Amino acid sequence: MAGDPYKVKKNKVPIKTIDTQRILALDAATVITGYSIYDNGVLVTYGTYKVNKELETEQRINEMKKWLAAAIKEWEPDFIGLENIQLQSFGKGQY
Repeated sequence: MAGDPYKVKKNKVPIKTIDTQRILALDAATVITGYSIYDNGVLVTYGTYKVNKELETEQRINEMKKWLAAAIKEWEPDFIGLENIQLQSFGKGQY
């Protein structure tokens, strides 16, 4: 993880308190997904998560699903905002 800047949080996510309303915003893709976290409307961290583009589409989606499930468990968002997605292309080497 230390050698891959795409999997490093830009800032540490603070522990969520009882009076915090947390939003996880996602710009999802099958190779690089951007995320940001807002506590009570204030940006507290952001970053990207990168999946190996050499994997098949289904494998990349599965890796992203595992990362997202772990992120939700760790960060405890009250709401998740997800950009409307669109199919752009299939296959490897498109990035």
